[in-house]
Amino acid sequence: MELVVLSSDSKTENGCDRMILAGDRVAVQGVSVLGHPDFASVSVPAGETLNAVSVRTFLEAARELERRLQA
Repeated sequence: MELVVLSSDSKTENGCDRMILAGDRVAVQGVSVLGHPDFASVSVPAGETLNAVSVRTFLEAARELERRLQA
């Protein structure tokens, strides 16, 4: 499966706050927010994580994905 970086806050290969297109799913690399008091009411199934990315990264990724879908 090809992984396509839609947006990244880093210029390195292992930077943080990345959104990656993986087939028909979007993978998010960011800061783990599990256990954060503001997210205490969010239940996450086993094997899944809750990550946060910057709003700028999210919007940039959404625009890039929209561009790719329209091509």
